Amino acid sequence: MTPEEERLVHDELNMSREQLLMVILGLRRRSAEQECWRNENSRAITAMAKDYQTLKAEAAALREENARLKAALAHVSEIRQLRTNEIFGRGTEKLSDIVDAPLSSEETDEAEKEPAAIIDFSDAAGKKRAGTGRRSAEGGKKRKSRKKQGKREEDFSGLSQKDVFLLDIEALDEQYGEGNWRIAFWHVHSVLEEIPQSAYVRNTYTPVISVGLEHTMVTVPYEAPLLQRSFASPSIAARIMYQKYVLSLPLYRQEMLFSDLGVSLSRQTMCSWILRFSSVYFGPIYEYLYEKLMEVPYHQCDETTLSVNKDGRGAGTKSYLWLHSTSELSGAAPIIMFCFELTRETEHLRKFYEDFRGYISCDAYCSYQVFAKEKEDAVLICGCMMHMRRRYVTSLSLIDRSAMDEDAIAALPETKALVLIGKIYDADEPLKTLPAEERRTRREEEVRPLVEDYFQYIESLDTGDPLMSERLKDAVNYSKNQKEYLCRFLSDGHIPCDNGFAERNIRPISLLRKNSLFCDSIGGAKATAVMYSMVETARANGANAYWYLRYVLETMPRDAGYLDNSFLETMMPWSENYREYEKQRTSKGPPELGLNEYPERPKTPRKTKSLSDAAGEAKKSA
Repeated sequence: MTPEEERLVHDELNMSREQLLMVILGLRRRSAEQECWRNENSRAITAMAKDYQTLKAEAAALREENARLKAALAHVSEIRQLRTNEIFGRGTEKLSDIVDAPLSSEETDEAEKEPAAIIDFSDAAGKKRAGTGRRSAEGGKKRKSRKKQGKREEDFSGLSQKDVFLLDIEALDEQYGEGNWRIAFWHVHSVLEEIPQSAYVRNTYTPVISVGLEHTMVTVPYEAPLLQRSFASPSIAARIMYQKYVLSLPLYRQEMLFSDLGVSLSRQTMCSWILRFSSVYFGPIYEYLYEKLMEVPYHQCDETTLSVNKDGRGAGTKSYLWLHSTSELSGAAPIIMFCFELTRETEHLRKFYEDFRGYISCDAYCSYQVFAKEKEDAVLICGCMMHMRRRYVTSLSLIDRSAMDEDAIAALPETKALVLIGKIYDADEPLKTLPAEERRTRREEEVRPLVEDYFQYIESLDTGDPLMSERLKDAVNYSKNQKEYLCRFLSDGHIPCDNGFAERNIRPISLLRKNSLFCDSIGGAKATAVMYSMVETARANGANAYWYLRYVLETMPRDAGYLDNSFLETMMPWSENYREYEKQRTSKGPPELGLNEYPERPKTPRKTKSLSDAAGEAKKSA
């Protein structure tokens, strides 16, 4: 104890009673104050604990909200990037076009082969037409025709021809002297001329006959009118349909076009023609196409949206056009049918494929799988590798590769998957020209190992990895879930590996949505489905869509009175009747232009005595 402490203790021991009481009172006051401080401190600690828990909960909620907002922002950014790519990017799924720089890994070198050499059409036309070769001024020998000239001859081979001989005998006599020149050969200068679109009125007179002594008046009927008491003709109706359903030209623009030609033809009139003709003349052909389609056991399907104003539902409700076609490898004549439906429900498949037995190639839309399960003993669904590949392309396009080198890009899972898919396509594409059975055998030998390599690789990817993007997870899970359908093409040579044929044939509907925006009524939507079935089937069979529409409109009115539908086979775009019709129409131009009527080639004028001959005779006589 220090001296100071000893002194304090000594002082306390020597305190009086009063002093001790004062000390005790002071200690009690201090104790009461400290108790108040402890209570306040306890309340403060309790409040702080409550505030802490509240702030902790708020912080957790903010972190969760921040995570959601980041995910939403990433999703919106992805959508924006995809939209930008859709508008400004290249519409390709080829790996070498997606990646900014060529890849150098061994896998890529093997998979990404050099593109096929550009086909030179200079020799494709066969022998050159006589009189088109050039000769040199000195030796008179033919020089080799340029590749461009050969390609031009091939391009012009299907067009009507008109020969014009440019020869001014008087000017040549004046320049070179009469009798001192002759035609050695002709140079040909070919140019492409256009016949401006025009319209004219054809007046057909039918006689009114007075019969017998009673002079009974009989009117000879006008044969096979397209529409009673109407100025519609097959040519003008076919032109309107061709411009709308092939060139995607809306009726209001066609109204302007006819106005420029001096023809007052309203869009309402054109619309009524399309509605009537699609039902009366093309409707029976549409039904016949359905019968022919059901005879083929290999189909491809797709669907797309279509807006209809007056369909009895609320504004903005989507309707659908379903596409059903023969498989591109079926070996049958291509048939492409469009069907209008208010919804995208499975009920359409149940009605359309009620008695069908075979294979349907399609995307992963659930209605197809539902329908196949309902008819598992009759229908098998085949998957689409194009949709499988497209998911990897989307995932890869959203990765910022600007700071990545070739090796880093090649190491991306998306790139590796696309390389493996590219190998499958490279192996399967050359087999499309083979017979179905040989194609199936070659697929077993060459394509199946590549498909197994692909699925073995994606099975090695861990979709539970938090670092894996959602787009990549979607691509991997799509392949795993659809494996049974995606591999089905390996077992039958009639089945394509993807549904690209259907997607290409449904693309015109996208142009229709951009230009015409909507159909006004359900009747118009059904007419659209019928007419697109006509033009796309015609084009798939190599027919000229305009001449096919005109052929039907010219022929069907005469055949409409038949008791059966046996004549409908001649209405098909692959029929010999139509082929002959198109050949006659395309090989001859309008008669007033004199196309394909070859004039007689001018000859060298009969020689007269030249000055040298006259001088020689004068010298001999002298």
